[in-house]
Amino acid sequence: MTGAEFPEPPEEFLKYPEGTVIALMTDGEGVSAAMDDLTNAGFPRDEMYVLVGSSGAERLDVTGQHHGLRGRIYRFLGRIGDDREELLEAASHLRAGGLALRVPVSEDAKAVAARILKEHGAVHMAFKGKWTYESLDP
Repeated sequence: MTGAEFPEPPEEFLKYPEGTVIALMTDGEGVSAAMDDLTNAGFPRDEMYVLVGSSGAERLDVTGQHHGLRGRIYRFLGRIGDDREELLEAASHLRAGGLALRVPVSEDAKAVAARILKEHGAVHMAFKGKWTYESLDP
C-alpha cells in the first residue's frame, strides 16, 4: 500500500492533543485493518491519519523549522516533557520506511485502541495525555 491510500494529516503544523494514540507500524495492510477495526469499535475514522516513510518524517517536522517561529517554539517547549523522545522515535521509524497511525481516543478507551493496534502489528504505541506521553507497549 502507498501513502496515497491512507488519510493524510491536516495541512497545518502537526501537534498531538490530549487524547491521542500514536502507533508505529510496519505493514500498510495492518494499518488498514486496524483502522477498520478501530472504526467498528467506535473510534472516529475521519480524525485518524497516517504518516508514511521519509515524507511522513519530514511532515512530522521534529524541529519545527519548516513551520516558522511558532513551530520551532512549540517543538522547543516539547523538549521539557516526553514529546521529544516520542517524536524522534516516530521520525526514525518513518525514515526507515515505517508508518505512524494517529487515533483520537479517550482516557477510558486507550486500552481498547492499544489491543486493536497490537493485534494488527503495532511495534510501539504511546498515549498523549494532558501533560505527558504514556507507553502502551506490552
